[in-house]
Amino acid sequence: MAEKQTAPLHGGHRARLKARFVREGLDAFEDHNALELLLFYAIPQRDTNELAHRLIDEFGSLSGVFDASVEALMHVPGVGENTAVLIRLMSSLFAKYEQDKVKSGSLVLNTAQAAGEYFVSQFIGKTTEQLLAVCMTHKCRVVNTVVISEGTPDSTRINLRKIAEAAIQNGASDILLAHNHPAGVAAPSAADIDATRNIVLTLRALGIRVNDHFIIAGKDWFSMKTSPKFKYLF
Repeated sequence: MAEKQTAPLHGGHRARLKARFVREGLDAFEDHNALELLLFYAIPQRDTNELAHRLIDEFGSLSGVFDASVEALMHVPGVGENTAVLIRLMSSLFAKYEQDKVKSGSLVLNTAQAAGEYFVSQFIGKTTEQLLAVCMTHKCRVVNTVVISEGTPDSTRINLRKIAEAAIQNGASDILLAHNHPAGVAAPSAADIDATRNIVLTLRALGIRVNDHFIIAGKDWFSMKTSPKFKYLF
């Protein structure tokens, strides 16, 4: 059931906002307008502009809204269960969309930009550190993305054997590594540098090339291979 009606439907405004999206896409939208548009579909008979502003103020950003739990969202005045579930669904649905592109064999990660954007999408909503290995052909077509480990908000375990097994089982000649810093910055720690060196050397002995290691923090990403300081590792 949709949330209780508290104000008359602003049909003209809604129609204009929908038409603008169809015409221009979301690139020209302010964050609160994009969220307002989404809220139309959970709250059909209420002005959602004020609520969109309230949510962004509460969680600090549009991404913060989508990363919030259903329980946290429902603590915001005006947000009922339908609205909270719809908002939380969006990031999970986008992740499944990206995963489906991998399954279809259409995803090619042959640039740092493409890989960085892909990894950002994979870590949406994650509050603990994870290490991912993307198994690829020599032409950088993605075969599979494997979760190697999941830890705490500030650390995760590096399992060399599991990385090697993932690459071998998926017939990968090349892999990309990525892990997130949920509460930090997109920059490698001393431990990350040491771990990357060990992984590269271990897999190289098996004839598998590590193309890069990415560190993700929110929307930011860092490519170790394209950094002059760390390129030597690869």
